[in-house]
Amino acid sequence: MKRALLLVLAAALLVPVVTSGCQQQTLRALPNLPPLAHVVVDSGDDNTASQRLGYVIQDGTARLDGSLSDDPDNDPIVFVWNFDAVPDDSTMVAEDIYVPEDDPETEDVNEAAYPSFEPDVLGTYRISLVVIDDEEAASTPAIAVIQAVPPSDLSIDLEWNDTRADLDLHLISPDGLYFDMVGDCFSWNPNPDWGDPDLATDNPMLDGDADGEGSAPYREGITLEAPPNGDYEVWVHYYADHAEQLGNTAVPASPQISVRVFDELVDDNAQLSPTDPMMAGDVWKAGVLSWPDRSWAVLNARSDHVSEGGPDYNTLDEGE
Repeated sequence: MKRALLLVLAAALLVPVVTSGCQQQTLRALPNLPPLAHVVVDSGDDNTASQRLGYVIQDGTARLDGSLSDDPDNDPIVFVWNFDAVPDDSTMVAEDIYVPEDDPETEDVNEAAYPSFEPDVLGTYRISLVVIDDEEAASTPAIAVIQAVPPSDLSIDLEWNDTRADLDLHLISPDGLYFDMVGDCFSWNPNPDWGDPDLATDNPMLDGDADGEGSAPYREGITLEAPPNGDYEVWVHYYADHAEQLGNTAVPASPQISVRVFDELVDDNAQLSPTDPMMAGDVWKAGVLSWPDRSWAVLNARSDHVSEGGPDYNTLDEGE
């Protein structure tokens, strides 16, 4: 009686049962668990794993990351990407999501986990990811949201390390002229009124006016949240050489400018220095930025303050 009960309990627990010197093994088929989908917006920084909401600038490419999706049974999974919702004027469908094919040389990476798409209109796009395992069990959809937005947040930065060299950054509007008090944003005109007089977002703002004294590096920056359309020139003026003013050897300056939108360089060439060092009175015409397409054309041309019609000034007066 006890032996029969032992056999029944052993079978119920699904462990090997030994009878009369022979081993009998009973195996239970475990249920297949569905895979888990996980998707985030690939923003290119270290915080990608936590971002399910992102943006892409108009005419840019939105990138997604589903690499954290997995299967509890360690089965291979297939990625199925689709649009859960698109803006009213959009004609985008699932086939417009580019899903790269797996590279046989990188078998440990599922390339299909990294799709991309190019929004056709401004607005909000909801992208869904479903992963399917070998048993055709499907995950619950995971959703990421990407907003296609107009370009904004233009910033131009000037930096130099030349002690006692006083440089000025200039952002000249499409209708502006060098050193005018309307179309040129610089130290004498740090917040001109551009565009709509009732808007502040289309007015540039100079951040600081470094004069080459104190500790290097010296920096100036101009920001413009919503630039009016047109071509903007970026110039640098070597306003004053404080060392030369004190009877010391003249200081050449080798500045660098950077042009960014959403804190990203608009072009690899949008971070550059003049071909030759600048001396007091020199003007360096760095380049031209076209808006809203954000194209950057390098000028890297040299001139001087007088030739450009700049006014006479006393470098010891207020406004230095």
